[in-house]
Amino acid sequence: MVRAAPIPGKPIQIKVFPSRLLQPETAEKLLNEIDQVKGVIRMLVGGKNLPRKVTCGPGTGSDVNHPNREVIHVGDIAFELHVMVGEVIVEVEDESSKEELIRACERALPFPFEFKQGFFIKTKATLVDYGKYGFKSKDDESINLEDERMLGLIDPHANPESNLCIVAGEGK
Repeated sequence: MVRAAPIPGKPIQIKVFPSRLLQPETAEKLLNEIDQVKGVIRMLVGGKNLPRKVTCGPGTGSDVNHPNREVIHVGDIAFELHVMVGEVIVEVEDESSKEELIRACERALPFPFEFKQGFFIKTKATLVDYGKYGFKSKDDESINLEDERMLGLIDPHANPESNLCIVAGEGK
């Protein structure tokens, strides 16, 4: 099978699959290692949901005190984990950041992991984005977002700020 060479200057998306779900301490260590890699544009953490309340059954509405729902620190920002981390999708500027990203994962994870390269986070606005954020103006086809890196990182049905944490600004 022949694969086309990546286009220079075009962002690459990489999915890191640890061989097990990460504890909050390991997730924090991994995210901080990835945050130190030059060329990282954005990260998306995915995994098993850690709900705040019981949603069905006899205990509906009661609090869930899950021990893995902790506040972690990535860079200078602290945020609460809403998932047990099972995968991390990282978008990097180009191929040169890929090897450094692998080394960062090797330093942070004491067990095996897989790397997959592909397209996992959308890069262009869809109809849902136009419906949620609206247009900037009648003549402008772009959506009304402060930062285009937010595309694909949030639930279209949720409040835009509810599950999004911006660790570094434009200078990264």
